[in-house]
Amino acid sequence: MSRKRYFGIIAALLLSFIALDARAQAQKPAERGVANYLFAYFKNNGEDGLHLAHSRDGLNWKALNEDKPYLTPMVGSQKLMRDPCIIQGPDGMFHLVWTTGWRGQDIGVAHSKDLINWSEQKAIPVMALEPTAINCWAPEIFYDDQQKQYLIFWATTIPGRFPATESSGNNGLNHRIYYVTTKDFTTYSQARLFYDDGFNVIDATIVKSGGQYVMILKDEAQNPVRKNLRIAVSDKAAGPYGKASAPFTPDWVEGPAAIKVNHEWLVYFDLYRDKRYGAVKSGDLKNWETVTDKLAMPAGARHGTVFTVSDEVLSKLTIAWRDCLGQKPDWYASADAVRVADNVLLYQRESGGWPKNIDMAVVLSDQGKAEIVKQKGADDSLIDNGATYTQMAYLARVFNATKQSRFKESFIKGFDYLLKAQYENGGWPQYYPKLTGYYKRITYNDDAMIGVMSLLRDIARKDRAYSFVDEARRAKAEQAVAKGIECILKTQVVVNGKLTVWCAQHDEVTLAPAPARTYEHISLSGSESVGIVRFLMGIERPDTRIVEAIESAVAWFKQSKLAGIKVVEKRDASLPNGFDRVVVEDASAKPLWARFYEIGANRPIFSGRDSVIKNSLAEIEHERRTGYGWYTSAPAGLLEKDYPVWRAKRGK
Repeated sequence: MSRKRYFGIIAALLLSFIALDARAQAQKPAERGVANYLFAYFKNNGEDGLHLAHSRDGLNWKALNEDKPYLTPMVGSQKLMRDPCIIQGPDGMFHLVWTTGWRGQDIGVAHSKDLINWSEQKAIPVMALEPTAINCWAPEIFYDDQQKQYLIFWATTIPGRFPATESSGNNGLNHRIYYVTTKDFTTYSQARLFYDDGFNVIDATIVKSGGQYVMILKDEAQNPVRKNLRIAVSDKAAGPYGKASAPFTPDWVEGPAAIKVNHEWLVYFDLYRDKRYGAVKSGDLKNWETVTDKLAMPAGARHGTVFTVSDEVLSKLTIAWRDCLGQKPDWYASADAVRVADNVLLYQRESGGWPKNIDMAVVLSDQGKAEIVKQKGADDSLIDNGATYTQMAYLARVFNATKQSRFKESFIKGFDYLLKAQYENGGWPQYYPKLTGYYKRITYNDDAMIGVMSLLRDIARKDRAYSFVDEARRAKAEQAVAKGIECILKTQVVVNGKLTVWCAQHDEVTLAPAPARTYEHISLSGSESVGIVRFLMGIERPDTRIVEAIESAVAWFKQSKLAGIKVVEKRDASLPNGFDRVVVEDASAKPLWARFYEIGANRPIFSGRDSVIKNSLAEIEHERRTGYGWYTSAPAGLLEKDYPVWRAKRGK
């Protein structure tokens, strides 16, 4: 045998082993030591679709996607999505089955590689050959690795089929478990009886344990009342399954879901009359301990299933808008980045701007998208809390990576909005076009105006990220920045003939310091002024006025630092949110600055929603004391790092 052929065979064998290992890992992610547990569930009647929650320990669950659905039901007898069951097949694909309605002879099926982008939904008429079948409830799916096929099983009532237990259920329902098999989700076997132990049974689920297949099921008998969970065992996935065990849960539960966590089985169930979830655990599926008091589930979660996913899948599900500008460059060409960018386009208002405080990375269902489109004409466009300029920065990155023109067009619309919103004196209001109350003030608060000016300055300087902006708009950006700088210089507060810093907002006509919300008084800002000074330090050839503005602000920061104190969170279960925020003395503490200083006296001021100025944090109500940032350490970085670098560049 030639060396070339020999190494070719070795390479082929290695590739085959890698492929087999990949398939094994896709089928059994929990065995890789990954503790990424997901819970698929529905809420209310199942009308809004598939919800997901995440846990690291199997007990503390947090809803993903702001508890908004990932998939809206589109098929079936009533177009519901109840009792969702998801498994990941050996090919890495996730397969979802669900109850489409209270009555009907079909179940829903869909598939996804990432739990975000789903295939076309299909209603599979699994009981079509039983014309009197009333329903198909709680379908579950299990991969039979011996037969290399999927088992899909559910509960159905066929009137008169099991007369001995005809009166055991409610509303004339007398269920048994039926199943079909499929290898490709295109061709399905004929439905067959899967489990009948002589009682009314629903909500079956299967796990593999110790070489055996364990079916956890609900005894649905109501006359007499049982409605509890029991277990049946088989040597084969497709059965036959033996006699059901004694109950191992309380009565009035449903929807079992099971997963192995740290060598113990956790079985979850819906305590539907109490409108909450319960759980038990066991090392052998025989001896059980209740752990309901340790379980935290999303509010309103109903009958679902638990499965594990890889870190890669989880990262796509958990990415938040706050993370979207911090990704690696190649990520912006990905399908995930494009999905988020399309969300950004949906949220853009007709004015060209965007609203604030929205996680635009959330996965949107079709229904969710339709609701957002209805809000296109809203007048809530603004520049506060990063709104508009961060969306534009993100769109620029995705456009540069993908060259998809819709992202450039949206960016340009946002650019035109920012220029239209600028006052002639160079300032920007918080909201535009909604110029009412403090919304119309020139707004430095939360770095609003500085965020806009930083973006426009990058455009004016022909930063590579914005090279697609045409020359006419680039020139307008340069002019807008120049006007903005003039506004900054004119709004710097003078006290006793000396320049100090800025108020968080200024009057749009007189440029005088101005109040905003009831607890945001006319004052000198120890927080927002930091961003202003940093922006001024970024001017390439500062004139004497700019240099004076910077030096004066730095002198004020040095004068106004607060030494010997620190802010701590003090745990207190009797208070809302379980803590208080207090100022304590600490001689070794790093310097702090108050967010607001009284103009003239230069003392820190605080205020609650009653708008009464107080001298200390302790004097205002708990809600504002813990729900607002009253102190900052941001000036320390300015003084210790930025200022020395800036002076060095000027040869000082």
